[in-house]
Amino acid sequence: MKFIILAVGLAGVFPLSLLLRSSPRLVRGFWVVFGMLPLIAPVLPLFHIGLITWTGRWIGFVYSLELTILDLMAMAMFFTLPGRGLSWWCKLPALLFLLASALSVLQADHPLGAVFGVWQIARMVFILMVVGHACRIEPKVAVYILSGMAIGVAAHLLAVLYQRFGLGYAQTPGLFIHQNALGMVTHLALSPCLALLLYGYRRWWLAPTVAGVVLIVVFTASRGTIGFSAFGLVLTYLVLALAGLTQRKVAFAACGLAAVAIIAPLAMSSFHKRFTENPLNEAQYDERAAFNRTAAFILSDYPGGIGSNHYVHVAKNFGYASRAGVWDNEANRNNIVHNAYWLTAAETGWFGIAAYLVMLAVPLACAFVAGWRARARAEGALLLGLGVALAAVCLHSNFEWIVYTKDIQYPLSTTMGMIFGITLCLSDLARAQRDELKPRRPARRATAPLPPALAGMWRPR
Repeated sequence: MKFIILAVGLAGVFPLSLLLRSSPRLVRGFWVVFGMLPLIAPVLPLFHIGLITWTGRWIGFVYSLELTILDLMAMAMFFTLPGRGLSWWCKLPALLFLLASALSVLQADHPLGAVFGVWQIARMVFILMVVGHACRIEPKVAVYILSGMAIGVAAHLLAVLYQRFGLGYAQTPGLFIHQNALGMVTHLALSPCLALLLYGYRRWWLAPTVAGVVLIVVFTASRGTIGFSAFGLVLTYLVLALAGLTQRKVAFAACGLAAVAIIAPLAMSSFHKRFTENPLNEAQYDERAAFNRTAAFILSDYPGGIGSNHYVHVAKNFGYASRAGVWDNEANRNNIVHNAYWLTAAETGWFGIAAYLVMLAVPLACAFVAGWRARARAEGALLLGLGVALAAVCLHSNFEWIVYTKDIQYPLSTTMGMIFGITLCLSDLARAQRDELKPRRPARRATAPLPPALAGMWRPR
């Protein structure tokens, strides 16, 4: 049955591409849906199709060879987009990390399990390139994607309110399986929307989205989510204020202080409920530190990595978890190291972690440098907001591995694609303006053609 569904989906790629090419009005709706789907995917039936599935027999960040609706949509858009795509300097860091992941398959105890991880990363690189290409042609594509994310945020807010007040959850995961996944996604929606709002970009959904994300963050009762969300809010405001202080930004600061006074008791109540029901025992057992030691031991023995998607298999079955002091129960031994960087290093080796850091650093630097140069434009403000969002995810990844799941990788790859696309669009615009200002040289006087007898004998010196 799943192969029939896959065949139908693949058969619809070219008709959808032709429809998008012939009806430009549908493009905006396409990108809105594209931004919304990753946030509501967990409750969508048949969102992903596992071509080969190891459910129940494998533990990692992915357990099947998957293809999703979003991948098929990206394929359709790929055949629609005209003109040049991303420059090589934008694609090369992601391709290097993909290469590092592919090389790690050679070290894997179960190569097919490693291929699952490599295939997922390859799909995300493709998403990055398609979104970047589209934003280079039309920067408003980023706004359409953010409006789709705003719809997803609204759906999560409704779920969070029901879970908190209807079901009495201490920590609300929204539509995701875990609250940490919800917290990581909120970074990618909060700062860009806030940056556009502070700039004065007129879209009615920006202010409700920022307010909704703040409420979601409070009800997750996650220390990392709340801390790094506050970091994103403050840094976004400071960067936009340095770009130019306006009455709007001063008014927002006043409203923000009032909101803190209102929300702080709610946050304290959420933390009290969480720690009453699930008290911390970090003084007796620091789980994160034990997982980090496990990854460090693995990297020391396998500098080339153990294979993508292989951390739990090796840590549990080859004695590394016991050696690092991870508690000997099934839940702890089946858990992944709570640090995306240690996970990358253990699975793909030194080359992999170096490529991963470069892959994150390039769009991060690009967003702040290009955004600051264009800070007087809406595109510049959006770039600064996207840069802050990516910075929050990078910092939060020191305490979570969840960034490796497709729920986070889709919006993360989309964010990096938007950064590259808008940056290249601004660069193309600046180049075109410089060309217009250049004085045009008078055309050279046409020279008389050579006589036929000498034409064949002419050779330049």
